[in-house]
Amino acid sequence: MKLKTKWTYNYKKGLKGPMVSNDYFMEGDNIYFTLSLGLSTFDSVLLELNVKTQEVRVVFEENHVVRTAGIHENGKIYLTTFKGKAYCVNLDGSVCWGTELCPRNASFKMALDGDRFYVSDFAVFCLDKNTGAILWKNETCQKKNNCNIVYNDNYIYGGELGGSVFCLDKFSGEVRWTYGKDEWISNVALLDDSRMLAAHIHGKFYILDSQKGELICAREAKGKLYNEMVFEQNRMYVGDADAVIDSKAGNMTCYEMTSDHDFAEIFSVNVGGGVSTRAVIDGDRLFFAAEDNYLYCVDKNTGEELVPRKKTKGICRNIVVYGKELFLLSDKGQVECLEIL
Repeated sequence: MKLKTKWTYNYKKGLKGPMVSNDYFMEGDNIYFTLSLGLSTFDSVLLELNVKTQEVRVVFEENHVVRTAGIHENGKIYLTTFKGKAYCVNLDGSVCWGTELCPRNASFKMALDGDRFYVSDFAVFCLDKNTGAILWKNETCQKKNNCNIVYNDNYIYGGELGGSVFCLDKFSGEVRWTYGKDEWISNVALLDDSRMLAAHIHGKFYILDSQKGELICAREAKGKLYNEMVFEQNRMYVGDADAVIDSKAGNMTCYEMTSDHDFAEIFSVNVGGGVSTRAVIDGDRLFFAAEDNYLYCVDKNTGEELVPRKKTKGICRNIVVYGKELFLLSDKGQVECLEIL
């Protein structure tokens, strides 16, 4: 297998400090992502790029940082901005509603559950997705939230920066339980009906009883944890970094869940910079990118290199598999199309 650059889309020349969104959305031949531009004052655009024609349309603009492409449902986009606002935007760019949360930078990690839209700032909010009205606001969790929000039939789960892992009643916002007091949580996942996994930025995994909030076990990671965990059957793939800022090395590690209380390392691929994307699995191939400006492709079962690492146009944040093509979303070469040969 070989990877050959087919085309690259750049929004404009001479951009200052461009940051591509931490996620994307793809529908048909259109890929949606945001760019935040500027060094001291910021402007952001949500773009729709047709990957067949490379035609681009600006869907939404904000005079602040936007780090998400939003959650897309039925022709509407639900998103947050660092102005401390949540929005619902139609695909034609018209704004259905905008709700002010706090005068701070709302987290770009959100969840949509039926008619409820969960967002966070220095509090956790539940909004009516149809009107933007605040249904409840939990200020018990007063630390900054920059963790994803997951939910089941009755509860939502998340984590704080310098605070707790928490479980809230999703209908009232009341606290069911919290764990810890000075935890720095980047991501959580529900493993089953009774267990959840929390990733600590400083390099730890917690398995917690999701019903009671009690610690089942703690496990050291190989580095700092910012990236989303990716699960396939009984295996978990996650990338790390050796430092919070300006990391020089990182690892993409595969773990196997061995019991309700532990997991074992299957393989780990060391790279010359912090891992900058989530793991992307395509058949037996595992793609990921790192801050050394390289794309990696390894065997998902062994970690063996399948393709020599390929230089990317900038630090890649998202990898999209699209048939025989890959789309790389990066901070400098905004979208790079690679052909899989």
